[in-house]
Amino acid sequence: MTATALRAETRSDTFWLRLTLVGLALAVLGLLMMGLTMLLGPEASGGPFRHASDDVLTAAALPHGLGLFLAVLGVHRLQRGRDGVLGRAGVWVYGVCVAELIIQCMASLAARSELIWGPVYPLCAFGLMVGLALLCAGSWRVGLVPTWMLALWPPLGLLGSFLAVGPVPLVFAVFLVVLGVVLPTRLRAQAL
Repeated sequence: MTATALRAETRSDTFWLRLTLVGLALAVLGLLMMGLTMLLGPEASGGPFRHASDDVLTAAALPHGLGLFLAVLGVHRLQRGRDGVLGRAGVWVYGVCVAELIIQCMASLAARSELIWGPVYPLCAFGLMVGLALLCAGSWRVGLVPTWMLALWPPLGLLGSFLAVGPVPLVFAVFLVVLGVVLPTRLRAQAL
């Protein structure tokens, strides 16, 4: 009976690890779209879209936001509840905020104009950092993600995501690639 339970747990870990890695890959794709457009394209126009870069920056929200949500959910699930109420709350806050931001960006893309819904965008962008901070605080004692990564993830998530500043989206993409390399190794080490 123990062997069957162990195999089911391993299968579950495999599923969540794969989903996390797919999420990280999607997020990196979105961040590359965003970062390279910010570095190489004309400055975002604000208001009606005038350049293709406006479309690319806005469209990047879909793979970026969906990918990061899958990664956050996956990290939470891989910890099997050991991140406690902080981890669970972090995933919920992150999920609600990222859903609003994706919807707002996709509506802007459809309208081909930056849609401003009051203070919702900056509040939800900040909410992403709060959600990540809660997940990271809960994950601190679990040991799946190295503590230095837990300390960097929320501020990089804020400055490299929906409130992107300069080349930080590209730095955040590198951070996520490193996370994708570290997670399977740490998960195997914890299984031993």
